[in-house]
This record gives sequence, structure tokens and C-alpha cells, in this order.
Amino acid sequence: MQRIRLAIVGAGFMGQFHAQSARGLETADLTAIVDMDAKLGASTASDFGAVHYRDVDAALKADAADAYIVVLPDRLHRDVTVRLLEAGKHVLVEKPMAHTFADARAMADAETDGGRLMVGQILRFDPRYCEAARTVAEGGIGTVLHGSSGRLTNADLGVRMNGGSSVCFYLGIHDVDALQWISGERITRVYSRGVSKLMPSKGVQSEDAYFTTCEMTGGMVGQLHFGWTLPEGIPTGIWARTEIIGSDGIIDLDVRDQGLRVLTGSGWSLPDALHWPTVNGRIMGDLYEEQRHFVEAVRDDLDFVVPTRDALRNVAVNDAILASIETGQPVDVVAID
Repeated sequence: MQRIRLAIVGAGFMGQFHAQSARGLETADLTAIVDMDAKLGASTASDFGAVHYRDVDAALKADAADAYIVVLPDRLHRDVTVRLLEAGKHVLVEKPMAHTFADARAMADAETDGGRLMVGQILRFDPRYCEAARTVAEGGIGTVLHGSSGRLTNADLGVRMNGGSSVCFYLGIHDVDALQWISGERITRVYSRGVSKLMPSKGVQSEDAYFTTCEMTGGMVGQLHFGWTLPEGIPTGIWARTEIIGSDGIIDLDVRDQGLRVLTGSGWSLPDALHWPTVNGRIMGDLYEEQRHFVEAVRDDLDFVVPTRDALRNVAVNDAILASIETGQPVDVVAID
């Protein structure tokens, strides 16, 4: 079995999870860690038996890997991803694809036969969401009428981000994708309103939450909401729900509780049991499945389960949401061929 040489670009919070997960892949070898922070990059590379490079140009010059996982802040995705794709390397880039539609389009246009792009929409590997999408696609709930999707997380995340990303992109990209993917319809027009009270009170130049009404193909109407407003002490950092209502049935996804409840001296918690849980010393779950699919699709020249056009459409929706917030008017979503 051919093993793919894999590099991770970005050794921060999510980069560490990706490195731990990649170490358990049976179809890949983690050969390189790319990070401009020499101390962090070198220590991470040492921990995982890889070689540290300060930037992707150095890694490319050394032919360090066959495929790259880009785990950088979303505003840095474009230049690194385009450079790798144009060099003929396959890239898995963490969601969101980019922080503007123009950057996302540049990334999509940089794909070549030798360098293909997959965006890490992790819910596409969550068995609950996958079953929902399959049921709708097979006609299990009849004609889709309307739907909603949204998630809230802790206010301290918004404080830590400190304006480095919009709640629209950091959180909302999941629900923009879920509403369209599961329903099988596309968002064509949005009208959005925002709340900006909590973050400014903490000295953070950021919105608190966004609420959006969506016009969709097939006569469907949808709603989206996302925010970092949950108070300290709430037992879960993911307060998420997706509903799709059809003529003959419904989809009701409530993912706040993953079946594990823990009470300690610090209070109640609902730990992650699906996205990247540690199982017998290994990262497993949705993140592992996402990486495994990426590596095997690269090796066997298979289609990715997250088409680039879907990821591009998600960014187009977010661009429209931000434009609607700014203008106070409904905004059409840029059509994706």
C-alpha cells in the first residue's frame, strides 16, 4: 500500500490535533511540520518524528511531503494554499476556506491536475449529519419546506479571537454548509442582523452573534444563527441544532449532548465524543475520518466528499451575510457554477 507523505502547516491549537490524528493514519507518514515560530515548530516536529520547516517554500524545496494540511488562521489561507497548489501539491485546508470570496475564488482557481484542494468541513464526516443528509437525499422526509441551523459557543472564545476572525466564518461556516448540504438546496439571498454588545463591553472589536433569513432554491426558506455568547459555566462549548422540515417528515439534529456527561468539582461538562476524542491514546472520530478520506482520495485519485464548489459557495453566503449586516438590506449570494 502506497503511503502518502504528509505535512502540517501551522502548529497551533488545531495543528496539534491534526498532528496527533495524522500520527495514527495507516495510509500516511507525517514527515513535516511547517511553522514560522522556530521554537514551536521544532518542538512539535520532534514530538511527532517529523522535520521542521520555517515556511512552505523551504518545505517545497526539500520535497518534504506529497500533500499538505493547512491549519492557519483563515486570513492566511489564500497565499499558502495557492503556493502549494501551483506547486502541484494536494491540500486539505481547515475551514473556513478563506475569509473573503475573492480569496476563496483564487484558491479554487489555483487547483491543477497535480494539486487538488479539499476544505475541511468536518461535519461532512460526522455520522449524525451524514445520516441526515442521506435521509433527505433519498426522499425520506418528502419535499423540503424549510429549515434552520445554528450554533453558539462560549464568550471567552470571542475574547481569545480578539477580532481575528468573524463569528460568521469561525463558527457559522458549519451551519451555512449544513443547511445547504442536508437540504439539498442552495442559499440564494440573505437578510441578516447582528448583535454587538457583549464583545465591545469586553474590549473586543467583534460582533456577538448574527441572525439570518435565507431565500433558497426550490422555494425553500431557511434560517441561520451563530454567536459566541454563552456564559461561563455552561456545560458545553457547542450549543448547536439543525432542523429540516419536509412534507412527510423532519430532521432534528441536537448535538449539544454527545451521550457523555461528567460531574467534577468544577461542575458539569459534556465532553466531545465525536469530533476528535482520544481513544486508547489516539485521536479518532470525525477529524481522523476527514484526514483518512483526504489521504486515500489523494492516493487513489478519488473525488473528495467536500467539492470545492460547495466550499466556495459557503464563503459566498458568508460574504453576503456580512454585506447585509453592513447595508441593512437583503443581499444576493454570488452564484457558483
